Amino acid sequence: MPYLNSNIPTFFAFLKSEFLYDDQPHEPYLVECEVFGVTSLTRRCLLFEVMTSYGSRHSRVPIHYLVLNEKDNTTYPLDWLQLWDMYSNNISVTRYEYHKNAQVYVQLKDRSFHKGKYLFTIDSHDNPDAAYGYSEIASGHKCHHIIAGEGGQIFAQPNNRVRWTDGGAFITKKLEKPDWQVFTQEFTCEANGRWTCEDNYDMFYQFKLTDEHEQTTVREHPTDPAHNFLGDAVVQLAEKRI
Repeated sequence: MPYLNSNIPTFFAFLKSEFLYDDQPHEPYLVECEVFGVTSLTRRCLLFEVMTSYGSRHSRVPIHYLVLNEKDNTTYPLDWLQLWDMYSNNISVTRYEYHKNAQVYVQLKDRSFHKGKYLFTIDSHDNPDAAYGYSEIASGHKCHHIIAGEGGQIFAQPNNRVRWTDGGAFITKKLEKPDWQVFTQEFTCEANGRWTCEDNYDMFYQFKLTDEHEQTTVREHPTDPAHNFLGDAVVQLAEKRI
């Protein structure tokens, strides 16, 4: 997976001249550019790689220094465009075909919605320090959906700030504010402790109950879906060992 820098689906934009003059006083203007990459630095906003129509290449352009319209762009501040900093230098970039060109509505801090078009998604992993971004903690993880706002600004928003549409092909219900909660649990398939694999090199190896569980059968947990899905064959196997 990419580290620090990554290719993205290229799109056209305009670079604000404020970036070219380090925000020093000047008569502002826009420069045509192609946006072709991103940079992810922990606890920094999303940064882009661009090539201008003058043949100059610029790295680490902050998200709020790019606009999509030559004029009449909205002027939302950085913390409205991107709620959360990047979580890690380790990222993945995916343009989900399921969402390609989808119309979305981004919920802003004032609870209003801004219409836009889906571009691609950035996700993070292997955060060096959980305190820096929680990239692998269930309750703290957030991806960044990159949205081209109809007002000309670019958004990087998590799942719970984007409302998706598909023209009624599947999404037909209106989502009011539900009382859903953030999912905080994490699971592993190998932490049960009841079963162990045979200690051999058989291709079609089997599992057996560990010694401390030999006197307990699957039937003792009739409502536990983690055991029910094993089926009668495993129940019979457990009974044979008693």
